[in-house]
Amino acid sequence: MFLRANVDQVNIALMLISVVLAYFLPFELVLVSYAFLGPAHYLTQISWMHDRTYFIGTKWLWAPMIFLVALIAFMPWGDQALTANYSLLSLTVAIACALVFAKEMRKRILIGVCILIPLLAMRFLYMPFAIAIALLLPTVIHIYIFTGSFILLGALKSGSKWGVASFIIFVICGLMFFFVAPSDNIISIDFVNSNLKGFDGLADYMAEMLSFGGHVEPNSMLGFLSFAYTYHYLNWFSKTEVIKWHLIPPKRWIAIIALYTLSISIYLVDYKAGFIALLFLSLLHVVLEFPLNAITMRTLFAMLFGKKSHA
Repeated sequence: MFLRANVDQVNIALMLISVVLAYFLPFELVLVSYAFLGPAHYLTQISWMHDRTYFIGTKWLWAPMIFLVALIAFMPWGDQALTANYSLLSLTVAIACALVFAKEMRKRILIGVCILIPLLAMRFLYMPFAIAIALLLPTVIHIYIFTGSFILLGALKSGSKWGVASFIIFVICGLMFFFVAPSDNIISIDFVNSNLKGFDGLADYMAEMLSFGGHVEPNSMLGFLSFAYTYHYLNWFSKTEVIKWHLIPPKRWIAIIALYTLSISIYLVDYKAGFIALLFLSLLHVVLEFPLNAITMRTLFAMLFGKKSHA
């Protein structure tokens, strides 16, 4: 309990640090966090999930996911690509849920089909839904919604008041950007103008979708993304002693350090090239986490509605 309380307190401090930095440096922070913290998070989390058989009892989940993520990552940009990405993401979600909610192959196929068909139907019935999922599932839903779910589940399981406080503060920090705009201050104008395009489109879309009558501006959403990405990564690194993700075989540590060094080198030479090169790894860690997300949401639902969890 003492260890848990300390972790929750540390995470509250990390939330406050992230939100303050996001308010004063919304443009630079998202770029720096994504480039320098992101690759370390992807590599270590994939390693951790692999050692835990992706929480579904098999280490072979990476095989179909690598194939599907490659199709998503290397598809040309555009509206047609977004809808195609939605279909591929729907397939990864269906696979993850099928593996989580059933053990027998026949039942897994049935569950997967029952999930996939409605999701694909939404692409034709309501295109804005498909575009929203294609844009938000690998980004905002992953870094904010699922992160919040993990925090809430941890608080409910531990019964820690600090855990509950950390969840409340996390929600407030995210919502603040919808009501109080961050600073327009830019320290490195050339760096920001040259490399922010990858996040500008997402921020513009969020501002349009969640405009509240025009109140929310793209810069506010960039601030939100800066906070969410930065804390998402710091939250992972803060829980080393809790989930033991650092217990990695020496040879794999060498590979992780080598890949991380290569990633940072690419970013330092050409940020855009680094963004493109690491897009595959970023998406891969997102989809490989889907089984854990499904288990977390199932467990949360059971705990909140008084049903016994099967997780």
